[in-house]
Amino acid sequence: MIALLEQSILAGKSQPWMYEILALTMEIVGRPRAQIERVLLSTRDLIPADTTSLLFLAAYLARFERFPQAVRCCRQAAELEPTRLEPYVEALRFAKRGRDVDGMAWAAVGVMAYGWGPKRSEFIDSAETAVAEVQAAWEASGDTTKLAEFNKAVAEAQRCDLHLRLEWTGAGELDLIVDEPSGSTCSRENPFTLAGGILVHDGLGPKPENCYDEYVCPQAWSGEYKVRVRHGWGQIVGKRARLIVTRNAGTPQQEKEIINVNIGANDVLVRVSLRQGRRQKVAMILPAIHLDQKPGRIQQTVAQRLAPVVQGQLGQGGGAGNGGGFPQGGGAVGYQPVIQFFNEGVTMSALATVSGDRRYVRITTQPVFSSITDVFTFSFVR
Repeated sequence: MIALLEQSILAGKSQPWMYEILALTMEIVGRPRAQIERVLLSTRDLIPADTTSLLFLAAYLARFERFPQAVRCCRQAAELEPTRLEPYVEALRFAKRGRDVDGMAWAAVGVMAYGWGPKRSEFIDSAETAVAEVQAAWEASGDTTKLAEFNKAVAEAQRCDLHLRLEWTGAGELDLIVDEPSGSTCSRENPFTLAGGILVHDGLGPKPENCYDEYVCPQAWSGEYKVRVRHGWGQIVGKRARLIVTRNAGTPQQEKEIINVNIGANDVLVRVSLRQGRRQKVAMILPAIHLDQKPGRIQQTVAQRLAPVVQGQLGQGGGAGNGGGFPQGGGAVGYQPVIQFFNEGVTMSALATVSGDRRYVRITTQPVFSSITDVFTFSFVR
């Protein structure tokens, strides 16, 4: 099997799966670790340069206990998408297994800075444990410079410009809706916004520990936030709720304000101002797929998110819908535009294959000549 795969790669017929099977076979027959590592790292030249592929490669390297290389792949993934949580979580796990203090320090800061989603408490517990281990290691080694920089980075990662918590009591539900200065709205239907706002928790009664809604914006725009409190359903004790506003959390300038809200039939508007917000550009919104989800659950989550869109497109006779439900009869049509990119001009791809003895390099080139001859425009007619 090893000879067959090596000859296929030398002949220019390489595929990513070949390197994986080759590495597994080498491990079974007891080949040196250096050879296995070289095969695994060769996979990097064939996979797409995206975050998901790099994370898969990191997991595969960790399978062979190549933890430093796995952490490096996670770092490369974080460079592509700095605000994405998965590279830091995976890097922290690999660094702990490999006893990589520098890797643990980098990953723990990333988890604290970007792990503001619904499962923050789980991620923070692991990150805080890593922080304590890193601090103890650098204190024991006497590296005060690294320790001071690390403590400063941890404090910066734990900062939160704006934190809102709506609390109530009773067998009912209240909805927290935040209109941000940039024009975006954070709500149950839109829990992640371009302004960096996140609806961390959407609670309901009657259990007291679940009767709260929570909104965080770690790096927020300066300006006025219009907070709306909406009565969803059920009975609210005293028809009153409490809105806790925390500004600049985790800093000496932290401010905490408690506002009593009287619940009525209409939305209650509370204006919250924020000065010295740290956000300078729009945030990147990522798919709401959690790290512990399996492929089947991910598909189900995507289907649930697309269901309201499809229901809005499907209606009697192709109309706007029939009260939000699926049509009972036939004849309903839903349209979804397909966006593609077409390249025009001359492009060329090249693949270099190094021989097993490192003496020869085989280069395979593939030029492509393309041109767009004509473009037609038209409109959909219902």
